[in-house]
Amino acid sequence: MKKMLRFVLLLIAAFGIAGGAGVWKVRQLAESQILIKDETIFTLKAGTGRQALGQQLYDDKIINRPRVFQWLLRIEPDLSHFKAGTYRFTPGMTVREMLQLLESGKEAQFPLRFVEGMRLSDYLRQLRDAPYIKHTLKDDRYQTVADALKFEHPEWVEGWFWPDTWMYTAGTTDVAILKRAHNKMVAAVDAAWK
Repeated sequence: MKKMLRFVLLLIAAFGIAGGAGVWKVRQLAESQILIKDETIFTLKAGTGRQALGQQLYDDKIINRPRVFQWLLRIEPDLSHFKAGTYRFTPGMTVREMLQLLESGKEAQFPLRFVEGMRLSDYLRQLRDAPYIKHTLKDDRYQTVADALKFEHPEWVEGWFWPDTWMYTAGTTDVAILKRAHNKMVAAVDAAWK
């Protein structure tokens, strides 16, 4: 009977030590840096679950222990709430910081510069060449742009876009950026005429 009791106590102690070591390893992963050397753009699709996220991070060589990552999300459930989007990961970021970024929903911003003096055709070429923009204009004709922006006079499209650096997130449409530039130009002209 005493032998059995010793065996059970030894077994409980072994499980306790193994469990403590496992929790330590999981917490160590949370504070370890992600594996990237350069700034990385990461897209998390809508509906991605914990396991799919862990596998995607492993496949993209951002983390190296997907099973431990799954345990991290179980032990610290506050880290397991993430939002779909396109994010910018930086070297030196920890796994915890990465998960907090995915939870925050603060997507990567991309710049698009409309330079003063450029023609609308130049702006449209920039929009076409810019990464992560959703292209909805079927062609580069003034009439197409005028219809998309609901201009009354398509021949007046040229010159009605404020030159500036416009920031956008992945999936922003070309029309949305043009609307922002046009609305700012209209506001500036209205203010000048008051």
